[in-house]
Parts: sequence; structure tokens; C-alpha cells
Amino acid sequence: MKKLLFLSASFLLWSSLAYAQNNDEQDIFTDVNQQQDNSDSQSTTTVKRPAAKPFIRMVLPVDSITMLVTYTEIIEQSESLSDSLYKRAKRWAMANFAKNGEKPKDIFEVDKENAKLVINGYIDAYTYTNKYSKLSVGYHKFKMTLWIKEGRYKYTISNLVNESKITAGDKNTIPTKTYFEYYNTTSTNVKNADAVLRGADADLKRMIEVFKKLMKDPIIVDEDDW
Repeated sequence: MKKLLFLSASFLLWSSLAYAQNNDEQDIFTDVNQQQDNSDSQSTTTVKRPAAKPFIRMVLPVDSITMLVTYTEIIEQSESLSDSLYKRAKRWAMANFAKNGEKPKDIFEVDKENAKLVINGYIDAYTYTNKYSKLSVGYHKFKMTLWIKEGRYKYTISNLVNESKITAGDKNTIPTKTYFEYYNTTSTNVKNADAVLRGADADLKRMIEVFKKLMKDPIIVDEDDW
């Protein structure tokens, strides 16, 4: 009887140990599988950030003879008379460059003998961090030379210089001037120079587009053409 009880107890003990071991093995494999699944899901949801764009420096066009930063273009307007082109150019100059009380003699020089008009112009200068934000950096001053003929004209913008603004309380301060040729070639503060040139390039091109539109003949609608 005692032998039978001993065998029964031994069998029960062996069975419980085997069951516990089997459960431990299942738990181990279950944990491993869960970790594997978690790592797989994390790896599939990882988003790669786009690589930063390399810095490419802005270089403005330079005249091969004068070595000055220069914008130039020949515009064909076969319907326009030279006298009309002169008047439109002077009217545009007075509207844009007499905002601080400048007189006509301060703004342009007329050389009709050589079919030339020289305009002393300026625009407000900005650097742009994005399309919604800009920072004032003074003025961009320039000379705009126009050669006018019947049915066509040529413009050249050069002698570009950035000039700091003088506030009302700093009347005795001399404004600092930085020519665009310096911005175009400097090896110091390259990104700051680049920001000034990019802002100037965008603003000058907008000014030129407005100028070319105003130089065109007005559209006359024939009342009989309906």
C-alpha cells in the first residue's frame, strides 16, 4: 500500500513538472514572437526624413565688358513711336522714384541726340525667409539706361548698390553702401550676401515686368468692332 502511494505521488510530481516546463517553453517562444512582431511593425512605420538640399549660391549676371552686375534686354514694340516711349519712361520714373520729394533733374537725364534716357532709381530692399516673412535691409539704388528708337527700346540696369536706411534720429549717420559685385564674389558671410542678392533679384525682376507693361501702347477698343 505504501509503495502504491509513493508511485502515485511520484507520478503526480513528474506530471506537474512536465506541464510547468512546457508552459515555460511556450511563454518563451510567445515572448520572442511578440518582440519580433513589435520590431517588424516599428521598422515598417519608421519615416525617413528627406535629405537637406545642398546650398547653391545665387550669382547675378555680370557684363563681360564693365564687369558690373547688369540686367539688360531689347524689347521690340513695332507699334510704338519713340516720342511715346520717352514719355512713358519718364512718367514711370516720376511715379516710382519721386516718393521722397525728388525733382525730375534728380531722377533722370535726357539725351535725345543719342536717343538715351538715364534714370537714377531705387527700390526698397528686403531679404525673404519665406513667402510670408521679409526683413528690411535698406534700399537698392541703381542706374537704368534706356536707348529708344522707333518701335523698339533697350534697357540696362547696373551700378547696383545696397544702402542702409537712416532713421529720423540718425540724420548725422552716413549710410553704409555695399555694391552688388561684392555680394556676388565675397567669401565671407556668404549666406547673408546670398539672401540679399536673392531678394534683390526677385524685386528687380518684378519692377522690370511692371515697367515693360507700362511701356506698351494702351489698348484702344474700336466702338464699331462688336
